[in-house]
Amino acid sequence: MEVNLAIFIMAVGLLAMVALYPLAYRENRQSKDDLKAAAAADCVLNTLAAALSSRNIEWRDWVNGIENAWNATGKGQNLNGGWLAYCDWESHGRYGTYTPKKRGTMNGTAQQVFNALAGINKDHKPSWPLNNELACAIVAQWGQTPVYDGDQKMRMEEDRSRVAIGVRVARRSGDILSQPLFYTEVHFQGDQKDLKE
Repeated sequence: MEVNLAIFIMAVGLLAMVALYPLAYRENRQSKDDLKAAAAADCVLNTLAAALSSRNIEWRDWVNGIENAWNATGKGQNLNGGWLAYCDWESHGRYGTYTPKKRGTMNGTAQQVFNALAGINKDHKPSWPLNNELACAIVAQWGQTPVYDGDQKMRMEEDRSRVAIGVRVARRSGDILSQPLFYTEVHFQGDQKDLKE
């Protein structure tokens, strides 16, 4: 009786450990993916921040480069220069759904945004720092500044002296929009007199 009871208790413990193994494996894989995504996003953001922080950038290059980056994500296609540029629209009669694009297409759009921003600095134009192991999405748009009207109502106004850059990275392209957003803002460091133009 005692031997049977011991075997039963040990079997329950072993089954519990075996049941936890897939969960532990999935969490371990997810933590590795999160670490890779954070490192990749940090690499992209630091590269762009370094390139855009140069004091040798001229105002017209700054404006044109950010407009080109914004246009690369569909500013003129009712996407407002945003994350929907990384999705395909599938129509279902009166309704439809957005589904993330494939990795190669997604990375191609991200590289267009990256190249438009990196090209602002003509003295040091960095190259795309990631391989195709991960899916990457980048959105760049003008910074926003709160402005208060006479009746103290706040509205957001475009601030062309700043660019806001958001990056999402995922192992699978289908997960891109559920990933954390890594974000930075870069201020124009060139000749401040150009800001009056």
